[in-house]
Amino acid sequence: MSEAIILILTFLLFFLIAFFLFKKSNSNVKAPAVKKDELIKSYEDEMREILLKYKDSEELQKKKIEYLKYASHQLHNNIFFDAQEAKEIIKRLATF
Repeated sequence: MSEAIILILTFLLFFLIAFFLFKKSNSNVKAPAVKKDELIKSYEDEMREILLKYKDSEELQKKKIEYLKYASHQLHNNIFFDAQEAKEIIKRLATF
């Protein structure tokens, strides 16, 4: 009888330890909407940096086009954005 109780208590202890380990590992996961917003903000911030760095209109135009191509490629390959969303973000970046 006491062996069965020890076995049950050991099983419960193992279950509790496993539960807390898995619960902690998932607590840092961000919601997809937050990830999308952070990605969009990072693209906008990078575009603003380009605008501040290159004041010469010809050089600015070149760097802006290069960055828009890069961002478009990254957005179209990103699982969080569909093609329509990627186009809208690129349009918004182009208006900066």
